[in-house]
Amino acid sequence: MAPLGTALAVCTALLLAQPAHGELARPTRVRFAAETAHHLLRWEPGHNPPSNILYEVEHKVYGTNQSWTAIPNCMRISGHACDLTYYTLDPALRYYARVRAVSGNHTSPWQRTNSFSPQEASLRLSGQSLSVMGNTIHVQLQLLLRTGNLTVKYDDIQKHARRYRVYVRRVQDNQTYEVMETAPEFNISNLFWDTEYCISVEPTVASRRTGTTRTDEQCVTISQRDRSAELVLSTVSSSFVTLLLLGLLAALLVCTYIKRPMRPPSVLKSFIKQSSLWVEQESSPLSSPDADPIQQLFLCQKEPRQVSVPTTDVRAADAVQTFHNRHQQQPDVRHPAVGRTELPLWLASLGGSEGIS
Repeated sequence: MAPLGTALAVCTALLLAQPAHGELARPTRVRFAAETAHHLLRWEPGHNPPSNILYEVEHKVYGTNQSWTAIPNCMRISGHACDLTYYTLDPALRYYARVRAVSGNHTSPWQRTNSFSPQEASLRLSGQSLSVMGNTIHVQLQLLLRTGNLTVKYDDIQKHARRYRVYVRRVQDNQTYEVMETAPEFNISNLFWDTEYCISVEPTVASRRTGTTRTDEQCVTISQRDRSAELVLSTVSSSFVTLLLLGLLAALLVCTYIKRPMRPPSVLKSFIKQSSLWVEQESSPLSSPDADPIQQLFLCQKEPRQVSVPTTDVRAADAVQTFHNRHQQQPDVRHPAVGRTELPLWLASLGGSEGIS
């Protein structure tokens, strides 16, 4: 009895699944086949569709009370796909879509998709731009995605945990290695000179597993190494180091010369010695007690005196004092009439007409 009951249940289910007479079968495998900024709704025809069958598509926002909205470009179409990118771009929302078949006055029941978010779409990039600097390749990813009249930024949809798997293929031996980057602009350094490389990039999201599409390969060639530039750089560096060392040596010599005690040159020493002898010869007659007072007076006038402002009175007083001191050692010569020492006329004119008693 049990096998018989099971068979009857299966037959009943099959009969219910078959459309009634004059009713169209609903589409099957209705789903979103979406890439970043390209959300395509796809489906398959139902069982035994008529030759003139058409399809209608509607959509709505998940979790709201809004009614289903028809897609103007996807009403009574013969194809099995509808582009819903324009209606399902907000990454903060989730969406539903549904499809039904139409043939004349007959329509099939609606077939709905599961909820869909733009962040669940397969990841893709527009491409990359490459430039060569020495043996380094600079890569700049193209994050702008264009679909019809729409322009969408990749990082506006995938806002967190973005990563980029970079495939670097060396054409010479077809060897490929991978580099993981987190920024949309980066460098691939220390490559072989005179070698061709091909670059492609695959975007990923660290927080979840999502389908991804690798960009088309783009190839560039690292040219031969420029030895002349290195030679110029080496020469300039050597010259700079040499000048620096010479400057340090000169500074050290100057410091050493300043710190050691200064000695006058031999020529200056001989000149100073001759000057000292001349001063002694000039001063010896002045110190002799037998010298003429008048001559000593002239010699005293020749000697430099450290007087800030010399005057005639000071000079006269000095001359009179010298004359008086010299004549104290000699017999007094007094005038027979006056009985006092007479000064010479030129000395009297300097110091006055008064005598010294």
